[in-house]
Amino acid sequence: MKQGRFVLAVPRRRGVPPVVRRSASPDDVCGDNASFWTSDDTPEASLGTHGYLIGCVFSAQTARTVDAVPLPESESVQAAAKRLVRNYWGAYVAILPDPGRRTLALLVDPSGLFPVYRGMSQTHVVFSSDACLVGEAVGDRLKVDWGALALFLRYPELRQKQACLAGVEELTPGTLMVTAGDQESELPVWRAADYLPRGTEPSFSDAAAELRELAIRTCAAWTDRFGPVAVATSGGVDSSFLCAALAAGHSDFGCITLATSDSSGDESEYARLLAEHLGADFTRRVYDTTCYRPTACASAGRSRPGRKGFLTAVDALLAAGSAELGKATVLDGNGGDNLFCFLHSAAPIVDRLRNEGPRAALFETLPDMCCVTGCDVPTMLRATGKRLMGGHSKQNWAPDSRLLADAAILEDSPVPLTPWHRLSTWRHPGKHDHFALIMRAQHHVHGFGPGPARFSPLMSQPLLEFCLGVPTWTWVTGGQNRALARAAFADLLPRSVLDRTSKAGPDSFIRSAFDRHRAVLRDLLLDGQLAEQGVIDRAAVEQAFTLETSRRGSLVYRLLDLVEAENWSRSWERAATIRAS
Repeated sequence: MKQGRFVLAVPRRRGVPPVVRRSASPDDVCGDNASFWTSDDTPEASLGTHGYLIGCVFSAQTARTVDAVPLPESESVQAAAKRLVRNYWGAYVAILPDPGRRTLALLVDPSGLFPVYRGMSQTHVVFSSDACLVGEAVGDRLKVDWGALALFLRYPELRQKQACLAGVEELTPGTLMVTAGDQESELPVWRAADYLPRGTEPSFSDAAAELRELAIRTCAAWTDRFGPVAVATSGGVDSSFLCAALAAGHSDFGCITLATSDSSGDESEYARLLAEHLGADFTRRVYDTTCYRPTACASAGRSRPGRKGFLTAVDALLAAGSAELGKATVLDGNGGDNLFCFLHSAAPIVDRLRNEGPRAALFETLPDMCCVTGCDVPTMLRATGKRLMGGHSKQNWAPDSRLLADAAILEDSPVPLTPWHRLSTWRHPGKHDHFALIMRAQHHVHGFGPGPARFSPLMSQPLLEFCLGVPTWTWVTGGQNRALARAAFADLLPRSVLDRTSKAGPDSFIRSAFDRHRAVLRDLLLDGQLAEQGVIDRAAVEQAFTLETSRRGSLVYRLLDLVEAENWSRSWERAATIRAS
């Protein structure tokens, strides 16, 4: 899998020089002119005189890779950006100079699959898909921002605009960052609210058929780019949806499943059945606690410790499995629950009540949601009434202050990378819940950038826009969660896979690994930088390690998140030491 690595530096003085030049190395971009560098394996498409397009780009009409994007000569930068997000999709950033206004703009594609970060030195503004390249470009070490890290740990599921490195922030997907050297502004050119349900909606069967066609085209586009792929397969809805789309598009793929040594996290039966049913090669790997290294960092080189620490073991197992299958890239169904609106609330009932009246809401969606959630009718009616009376916050982000020091528990409000909680949802207030679900997936999808050879195609722009436009109640039709995704490939999937409503996970492996390495993990935190910098409550952490694993519940995962943050901060300190030497 090719990696998208670029860095662009713009002088911090009034008026951007009219010429953007290409540099031979990332440490040579900071000069008198705006200058950029891309790695040899980073694809590009031509924008002619309009600038440069870095990353993977597909035509919205044909879903084929494009090598050149024709833009009218006289078109403004903002109009060109709107044309790009309307007629193309993928994982890309566009560099759009405007010599007449002496500005330069960056457009980050709406999917979020090609993150772009912004840093600053005394002389230059630097943009890059790789946080490491920001420091390399300015010739200085990046330092951990301990306040930002504390805020990240307080809201670990919210992808914030501020990174956890001093002076580094992420550009919002779908926006145009315009810099004049000494001044900057962000202009939205893609808005999630523009794709919400409006007016008459298609029938369930028509919507399922449209989702199927979009998924086939989208997955085929990515496999045309990546070549043969392996799919991380659990036999659950999301990975099965992905496999079915690949099979329907005649793509070359195999299936890998990861299993715990006990039955609690072994989904091999479903995954093997799925692979055999679709005619795909299959391999199985088993989690081993000896393969988990407590000092390894899954988020090394990233701008924040957003990956779970146990993913180092997952990465290694998937790499070994994909090599056995002869595939270079692993696709996963990450973000599927979120994209396919897996809600456990009364939101779909309220939305349908406001749009289609009480008959459909009470006689169809009410029993559907009772089936999905397992609760009784009176309980669901009370929840519906509470939402109708306004007893629901649009924020959806409760802080998690467990094991954090009092000094680290600030009243600062996080700034979301995608501030969708502020958007108007018209007569569909439940779409705020859907927005929040998608925002929660942003740390967990794998994009086109540095890191393991993994990719999460379900978050592609065509699928994102379509799913935003589906009413919340449609997703629970017939009393099944993610009903539309199930229906899209119902003819291709085994019935036992299609009807699954729950699935296993690596919990037993994670808890066993925690117990095996408890002493090392404890020392990492108690004698580490998080304790030294006053981010964690050292006494509370020490007490948490004395509890039996079975009594800790979710506290095990909280401790492991703190360990990942510790390892991440140490990795940046090591990088700084190496640079200094």
